[in-house]
Amino acid sequence: MLPFSSYEFFIIMAIFIALIAACKSFVADKNYKYVLLFFNALFLVTIYPKPIHFFLLIAYSYFFTWLISDVLKVKKKIIGILVLLLPMLLVKFDIRFDFYPFEMNNLLSFAGLSYASFRIVGYYMDKSPNDRMADIPTYFNFLSFTPTLLIGPIDKYARFRASQNTGFSNINEGNFIAGWNALVKGIIFKYAAAELISRYWLNVFDPSSREALHMLNNMYAYYIYLFFDFAGYSWMALGIGKMMGMQVPVNFTNPFLAVNPQDFWRRFHISLGDWLKEYFFTPLYMFFTRKKGLKKYPLTRQNISLLLTFTLMGCWNGFKLNYILSGFLFGLYSAVHNTYVAECKKKGRDVLFGNMNPKAVKFISIFIMFNLVAVAMYIFSGRCPLV
Repeated sequence: MLPFSSYEFFIIMAIFIALIAACKSFVADKNYKYVLLFFNALFLVTIYPKPIHFFLLIAYSYFFTWLISDVLKVKKKIIGILVLLLPMLLVKFDIRFDFYPFEMNNLLSFAGLSYASFRIVGYYMDKSPNDRMADIPTYFNFLSFTPTLLIGPIDKYARFRASQNTGFSNINEGNFIAGWNALVKGIIFKYAAAELISRYWLNVFDPSSREALHMLNNMYAYYIYLFFDFAGYSWMALGIGKMMGMQVPVNFTNPFLAVNPQDFWRRFHISLGDWLKEYFFTPLYMFFTRKKGLKKYPLTRQNISLLLTFTLMGCWNGFKLNYILSGFLFGLYSAVHNTYVAECKKKGRDVLFGNMNPKAVKFISIFIMFNLVAVAMYIFSGRCPLV
């Protein structure tokens, strides 16, 4: 059973929430992590489709993070990243090795691999050789926290640990009500809005049709469906997490009102935007800054880093043309907007809108951004017959 895939999952989570709350009365606050460990492991062992695979990933990532960072003290982070991403890269590249009595790709591929890999790399990037390795229960909980196991948000280890350290104190009436409201919101988003959009709009026209009206229908329907589906998952994860005593990061906040690409990633899959900025864009920008030929061209460095960051994001989803092209488009949007902002600062005025009314500028910006994102998401979906 995958998280949020059936009503049985919600019954199990209700039982977990009740039992964790009951533990608050007779378990010391410092032992909350062990209680959480028990329920996370119980879910994996008894219900998760491929539990041994997730346990192996945790063991693999923990051992190699310790080996690379603490024992070998490898200075080039890229080497450590590639080693830690090896299971996911083998799956994404569909590299197969047949070993009797099992086939390697079947061992490596399982639901939640990509999000776990993001968290693993984030932990490794934040850890210095002087830092002690994470304690095993917290590291296990960080990667296997049931509400965020499959669909995120992508959490940071330090933030997760801080939330875990106050787990029992976070179990109170106010957080339960807030969590319940977030859960209900997620259920409405996922099982009402997304389902209605899918049934009565997204699947009305043939996705293989090249008629303009059909393609526009598929484009807008998919973007809106994706938002309600994905945001629904995120709100449900936040709600259940809060009722369990854990603070899960907010992942969506009105993305349809974004006025530019940067604003969009502050609103849509926020944890991914933050992760890309911290662990992809910034290291790439610093790398290009060290290149003599690019030192005098900060805008060029920024734009190249943006294009590469979002193209790599597309590759993370899979090495298929629709994923790579959609990622490149998001990078292109960001580079164009970055250039526009630089030109406005350079000339001391808005080079596109001039002295137009700010409210009109905001409305036009929202309209443009909404359509640009819809195009990129349409390509991402694999439903566009032109790709």
